[in-house]
Amino acid sequence: MHPDPLLIKNLDRKKIIKYVFRALLGILFLCSATAKLAGIDAFELYVFGLGLFPLGTSYVLARLVIAAEYTLGILLIANFYPRLAFWGALALLAGFTGLLSVLALTGHTDNCHCFGEWVNLSPVQSIWKNLGMLVLLLLSAGIPAFRVKHKALWLTLACVVPLATVLIVSPPDNWRYDSYARHELVNEQALQEAIESGILPASVAEGDHVVCLYSLKCHYCKMSAQKLMTLRARGEFSNAPIIAIFGRGDNPDPAPFLEETGFQPDEVYFIEPADFLRITNGAYPVILVMHGAEPVEKYNYRNLH
Repeated sequence: MHPDPLLIKNLDRKKIIKYVFRALLGILFLCSATAKLAGIDAFELYVFGLGLFPLGTSYVLARLVIAAEYTLGILLIANFYPRLAFWGALALLAGFTGLLSVLALTGHTDNCHCFGEWVNLSPVQSIWKNLGMLVLLLLSAGIPAFRVKHKALWLTLACVVPLATVLIVSPPDNWRYDSYARHELVNEQALQEAIESGILPASVAEGDHVVCLYSLKCHYCKMSAQKLMTLRARGEFSNAPIIAIFGRGDNPDPAPFLEETGFQPDEVYFIEPADFLRITNGAYPVILVMHGAEPVEKYNYRNLH
């Protein structure tokens, strides 16, 4: 008895449709990972801001999440281990959705970085996005595996290559603190001259202070302010009063900067751009822990910890 050609054709069509759903889900995972990697600084700061992990762990965990999404995207599209890809995707979506549910219930409405900074999604919006991805996953369930030689080798490569690539493209900052420390983060001569001449306020040279030299429009200055506030809230940075020194721009109003970042300085001052650039060597942000007029610790965004 010969099989019905129409039945075979319908079965083949069903497999194709299932694969289309699975490949689409894989593409979404690849896009999500790429968006996070493109905005890795904001993503790792978001992970740290959750308050669940130390800063160094947050750096590494952010990259592990990105690598896991790349691996799942590859496995879903390549389809040589469909069951592994299915359960891996289900576990990741379930974990993300559980965390997002907690954030939503506790009143968080900020960008959850599911698609990095490409798409601004609140936790509630991202939960709906995850449910859509879960539907794609369920619609692709039961798809047969593609026949591929040396599947174990390809699986190893699908796991190792994304992780290695992410760590090479964007090594965690805590792996490079020593190299950052060798850079001249502040022009100390210009700093002392600015204090002596009154360009900087006298309070900078009195007692212990944290002095932050920020530009109002600088993206990394804003993230530095957020990181500093998170570190202080967790008791992991100096609790000395903060003096914020901004370069004077066309519209020297710090209110939008303070509102966006949650930055809470005790004193705010503005200095002329030329003086600001001399003190910072043209590279900012600069964060100084001052004892009197002497900077005892110096940080930029990368080595702030």
